[in-house]
Parts: sequence; C-alpha cells; structure tokens
Amino acid sequence: TAPPAGPAWNDSAYRIRQSLATVAHPEHAHPPPPRADRTILLLNSQNKIDGRIKWAINNVSFTLPHTPYLVALKHGLLGAFDQCPPPETYNHTGYDVYGVQANPNATTSDGLYRLAFGSVVDVVLQNANMLAPNNSETHPWHLHGHDFWTLGYGVGRFDPAVHPATYNLRDPVMKNTVAVHPFGWTALRFRADNPGVWAFHCHIEAHFFMGMGVAFEEGIERVGDLPEEIRRCVSTKGGHH
Repeated sequence: TAPPAGPAWNDSAYRIRQSLATVAHPEHAHPPPPRADRTILLLNSQNKIDGRIKWAINNVSFTLPHTPYLVALKHGLLGAFDQCPPPETYNHTGYDVYGVQANPNATTSDGLYRLAFGSVVDVVLQNANMLAPNNSETHPWHLHGHDFWTLGYGVGRFDPAVHPATYNLRDPVMKNTVAVHPFGWTALRFRADNPGVWAFHCHIEAHFFMGMGVAFEEGIERVGDLPEEIRRCVSTKGGHH
C-alpha cells in the first residue's frame, strides 16, 4: 500500500495552519509571563554588501568577532566588538514584505543586544521578499541557552498595534527552534535568566554564515571566572589591550 500523500513541500499556507494549531499538552502546558518588558522586531532580508549576496537583520548583516564575546566582556576588552547595539526595530509601518527592496545594500556589525537579567523579552521575526521577485524562504531560527514560548504566527507584515492581541498566552509550545514562514512573522517570548552571551540565528548554516543572526547578553556580571586557557584567543592573548 502506498503511503498517504502529504502536503506539498512549498505549501506554506498548510505549514502556518499547522503551526497555529500546535499547542502544549494540557498536562505540560506552562503559560508564559503575561507581558514582556521589552520587544525586539527583527526583519529578515536578503541584501548585498560590496556586490555579494548577504542576509541581514534590520539591514545589519551579523558577523562574529575574533574574540569571544564572553571573554571580551569579562576582561573589559571593549574594542573587541562593536559597542553600538544593533537596531531593535525597522520601518514596520511602511516596509513592503512582498516587494524587492529598492536599495538592497546593508552594513555589517558584531554588536549585540544587552538584556536586563531576569527580564521578559518578546522577539518578533519578520520574513520578507528576497532579492528575486516573488520569492521568500522558510527560516528555522534557533536560540541558544533558553527555551521560549511560541506566541503566534501570521502572514504579511506584523503590526505591533494589532497582532499581539492574537497571541496564545494559555498553552503555547516551548521550543528552542521555530520556523519563520515565507512572507510571514513569528512571535516568541523568553525570560533572560541564563547568564552569558547567547546566539540567536537561522539554523541553515549558510544563512548564519551570511549574516542571519544576532547575539543576546544577559547577566554577564553573574558569570564566574573564566579558565585561563580561554584568554589565548586573539585579542586576549598576552593580556589586556
């Protein structure tokens, strides 16, 4: 007997319906905090830097510093990475997620988001059209160091004045990886209660390498002394700079 046919691989409408229908089992439901202390809107876009195709978040293509963030922060190496944090939002009232950008140029940065320890953070991932017309991909986003509540999904441009009212605050599934569907948005909530620096990025390795990611710092003062061996990395080698 032939196996039943599943949905087409590119049936994004089916995948969104499935995502919206997925909730936590009643015996394992763990409702999220009722509200966030901070909201970060992240626009996924395909861009160009020096003529090369890159991925960017809020028009910034993420790069990793040569010196690990944790080492730089614990040893006061402020020149090891960009001290200017990335933008927390984009033109969400006017950006056309279905159109090709008139100016696809972006910049690079290894700056990070500094989160208050113990705070509740909402992140909304917004997908958009790529450089080619009528083209948008699914991106599996993964957060290191935490599980998060998946609050909602939608198609089109996220509206912070409207869509939060549709969030599932009763029985959302907790994950550490979630899909952002073509031309859609995904909202998640987590508590910044794990001291350290944590990557949040597309789990398609090529996309992360090309700039689709960010980093969060929280409670760095709570991190203990680092092993001496770690200081051999790049800017820390030989002492403070």
